[in-house]
Amino acid sequence: MRRCLQVAGFLACSLIVNSARAGAPPDPLGLVPDVADVFVKIEQPRRLLEASIQNDLLKQLQTLDAVRELYDSTNYRRFQQLIAYFEKQLGANRYELLDRLAGNGIVIATQLGPQPAPSLLVIQGKDEELTQRFARTALAILEQELARQESKDRPEKSTYRDVETVRIGKEKFYFAAAGSALLVSNVEIGLKRALDLYREGGKNCLAQTARVAQARKLLDPDPLAWMCLNMETVRKAPQAKEVFTLPRNDVNLTVLFGGLLDVGGRSSILCGGVYPEEHGFVVSLRMPAGREGMNKAITVHVPPAGQAGSRPLLEPRGVLYSSSYYFDLSKFWEYRTQLFNEKQVKSFENFDKTSKVFLAGSEFSKLVSQAGAYQRFVAVPQHTSAYAIAPQQRIPAFALVVEMREPDAFSKKMDAILRSVALFAGIQSKLKVRPAEENYHGRKIVGYRFPVDVKVEGDAGNFRYNFSPSFTTMGNQFVASSTIELCRELVGLLEKEAKESAGASAAASVRTQVYAAGGAELLESFKDRLFAQTMLDQALSPAQATEQVQAIIDWVRRLGVLQIEAAYGTKDFRYDIRLRTASLKPKQLGQK
Repeated sequence: MRRCLQVAGFLACSLIVNSARAGAPPDPLGLVPDVADVFVKIEQPRRLLEASIQNDLLKQLQTLDAVRELYDSTNYRRFQQLIAYFEKQLGANRYELLDRLAGNGIVIATQLGPQPAPSLLVIQGKDEELTQRFARTALAILEQELARQESKDRPEKSTYRDVETVRIGKEKFYFAAAGSALLVSNVEIGLKRALDLYREGGKNCLAQTARVAQARKLLDPDPLAWMCLNMETVRKAPQAKEVFTLPRNDVNLTVLFGGLLDVGGRSSILCGGVYPEEHGFVVSLRMPAGREGMNKAITVHVPPAGQAGSRPLLEPRGVLYSSSYYFDLSKFWEYRTQLFNEKQVKSFENFDKTSKVFLAGSEFSKLVSQAGAYQRFVAVPQHTSAYAIAPQQRIPAFALVVEMREPDAFSKKMDAILRSVALFAGIQSKLKVRPAEENYHGRKIVGYRFPVDVKVEGDAGNFRYNFSPSFTTMGNQFVASSTIELCRELVGLLEKEAKESAGASAAASVRTQVYAAGGAELLESFKDRLFAQTMLDQALSPAQATEQVQAIIDWVRRLGVLQIEAAYGTKDFRYDIRLRTASLKPKQLGQK
């Protein structure tokens, strides 16, 4: 009896497991061959479409004349008529059709290397009968359109593994409806491989690969859409050795992207997902490699373990752009033989020997060793000016804040260097650039002014009056600003930061924010130009042009804040791009 019960229990468990497998919705990745190197998958197309259509920022954008012209165009009207025709023929509205025809996901995948690159589109539906009807209707419409255009291309039907296939044009477009899936490829072999997987139950498909499982593990659950790139194939490309191997011939790659390229050179995949949030969206990119195993020379970009990745962002009034990052310039000199080739190292060392000439007696290598690894950059629209004369074209004021290792030595050298630069610039331009020192909140600010009683050939628009270069030192912070006004404001912000705490430092080694409010304010300064351009381009009356320009500026203001962060974990790398918009509500993001 006990033996019978054990057998019965085993059979029951088997039935439950098999039922669960049978009931699982088909995955479009199951029809993609495992030779595909990159794919993008939309998990719930209807949810993504509704999130986009119901977004009130996009609704407001549609009210602008320039965008409304697109909706009034012949091509858009034809597209809407085509959708209406499908709705009528298939007996359902567009949202229901999208859910039933693509509710289990859409995948587009490509194999890198061959030319043309084999690509495959898989639209996995929930209703096989509807999918077959849709395919027949779409083919009939296509035949009519080709006949109307008197095209020589005609659909050529054939059969592969008992599935009807269609080819249009020579080596251009291959199509098939396999069960509840629609398959489209640019090469015949791509379509046949997908049909092989359809008939053979998914053997050797992309869904079963280790890299897809790794991507699912790295990414947060429930993305609107996600992607995965096979980095092993990327590193086999002819140009990859130059990109991923040190030293490189391209100095710019090492200086700007050294840390990222090191991680990419050790990662099996690059994956990313798009996610809805309460007040916006986030795009998150991940790689399964981090600090562990990293070349020590790349500490230029990556802080040591246990050390803060970046300092707090600076946000003066009307801020347009703010960035905080770790960038240790001294490591370029310390690890120069590992980071650069022999010719580059020789040029680097020669530059260091001659740098005293234009660095007021200081050597570049010593200067960067005294500077710190934490730097911050900020840009703001100019609210006020140190000059009575306004430039025809205003540009944002900007500043760099450097955290110093040796504050006294570095600040003295920078003081001498900047004074020398100002003197040299004045001699070259034949302008008497006037130094001006002031005491602000107990801090000495050194600034320079251009004379207002001298005309300068080549600067009829008075562009020089955008600048009143200034610098100051606050503890271990060195501030260099394009205007005296911004320098003063930063003094106040740094004083407040020092009093409160340094606890706002973050693990991310790069943090950047772009502020829509500051962008809208910048557009306000271009308002006259925007008005003239809008009136001419769209043939609007002055009142209509004024209304359109203001509508554009108001729309930009509502975009909120774009945040970018890059963080090196012990065994992973994360790069997040987040748009935070206060005007959005959860239901407008397609959230349940």
